[in-house]
Amino acid sequence: MSKTELKDKHIAIIGLGIEGVAIAQFAAEQGAASIAITDMASAEKLKKYTDTLDHLSAPIQYYFGGNHSEVWLNKDILFVSPGITPGFAITLPGISEAEQQGAKISNHTQLFLEWCPAQVIGVTGSSGKTTTTTLLGAMLQRGLHCNVYVGGNLGSSLLNQVTGMTEEDVVVLELSEVQLARLTVSPHIGIITNITPDHLDRYGSFERYIEAKRQLVRFMGNNDYAIFNAGNIPSQESAAYTAAKPLYFSAAYSDTAQAYAHNNALWIHLEHEEPQRFCDFEEITLPGAHNRENILAAALAAYLVGADIHTLRETIRAFGGVRHRLEFVKEWRGVKFYDDSIATSPQRALAAVRAFSQPKLMILGGKNKDLPWEDFAEIIVRNVRAVALLGASQPYIDMCIRAAQNRTAKDEQVLETIIYVDSIESAVSELAAIARPGDVALLSPGCASHDMFHDYAERAQHFIDAVQKLA
Repeated sequence: MSKTELKDKHIAIIGLGIEGVAIAQFAAEQGAASIAITDMASAEKLKKYTDTLDHLSAPIQYYFGGNHSEVWLNKDILFVSPGITPGFAITLPGISEAEQQGAKISNHTQLFLEWCPAQVIGVTGSSGKTTTTTLLGAMLQRGLHCNVYVGGNLGSSLLNQVTGMTEEDVVVLELSEVQLARLTVSPHIGIITNITPDHLDRYGSFERYIEAKRQLVRFMGNNDYAIFNAGNIPSQESAAYTAAKPLYFSAAYSDTAQAYAHNNALWIHLEHEEPQRFCDFEEITLPGAHNRENILAAALAAYLVGADIHTLRETIRAFGGVRHRLEFVKEWRGVKFYDDSIATSPQRALAAVRAFSQPKLMILGGKNKDLPWEDFAEIIVRNVRAVALLGASQPYIDMCIRAAQNRTAKDEQVLETIIYVDSIESAVSELAAIARPGDVALLSPGCASHDMFHDYAERAQHFIDAVQKLA
């Protein structure tokens, strides 16, 4: 694989954030001739990033308050943040003209994969990728005698550690579809946890979204491994789009899967080996069948690169989960409150509903991503005792739930109450007022947070604070 050389190059970075900062630092370290950085935000809002770049050796020019095409004229390499123009095409004016004049178009993930000498395991999926990535990293750090790096779409960059990595090291990267869509290189091992409808506001169709996820394995060779979910058709069918050796995990017994659940335990069964039981259900602290799938995917990848069965078991038994993913907050008057703010799609919220057999109260709503709610609304009507609706999608979700009530027989309905609120705090207060001992109360909104909050973590903190203040 050829890597993008940065020495003596004139570089433009379009979009300054965590990845933009990492590119600038790495480019300066590699001897870039100049760096131009542009972003739509103001200099004041970006000060926390620019402060980290004050002492770089390469000259830097900033162009804030807009992305102007003259900034990237006559540059050798353009690093375009996927967050600015998500999807396959870069829609900023002047990019195609710069490319025609000889500029190379790249991004942070592409640059990292080109330069990284270590074995890379990439993890993507509509849900479960953070849990799978974090658990996999913990398994490898416990079980391998080498350096193990964990990063990607977890709020950090590994780019500036890449020159210290070796071929004996292992890197685990969580990768979102925006990071994948424009890649022309794949990791050595790829995991697609599942693909369900999400981000249709970006891609226009589920098919295009699936295509973006499949970029993870598209450029693999026949010495690589691609791990797919046998119970999720888009993930399973992704095997047809890669030259890698396909492996499968399954939440039920399957004689074609290499990792599966059977007889209340998790198993690994590679070709030419006997089946190996590595974990009993009762040893798993993470709630929900969906987390068994995450564990199976992580364990299969970890076993492939050398972690033994004992390591897998001990790591799973010690693993407490990842923040804001069905995270237990507090028990109050016999009611257990869980933070699942990461559930930004109906499919992810559905996993939360299925994770608990107890009566459920839910906080739903936020910014919908052009995702359909009809099927999930029927699940709510049949399985959730009360819902509090908030945010921009409140009227739409209300309409879907009422339509589901109209088509569901009365004796099959569990939903008793729909509450309309204008804040997380009000939602917690209203649900607490009608909660009964033995209930589970969930913040699992099924929507993005950007109509009311900076991100899902801020939304979660409002929920946690409100729950902790219950008298």
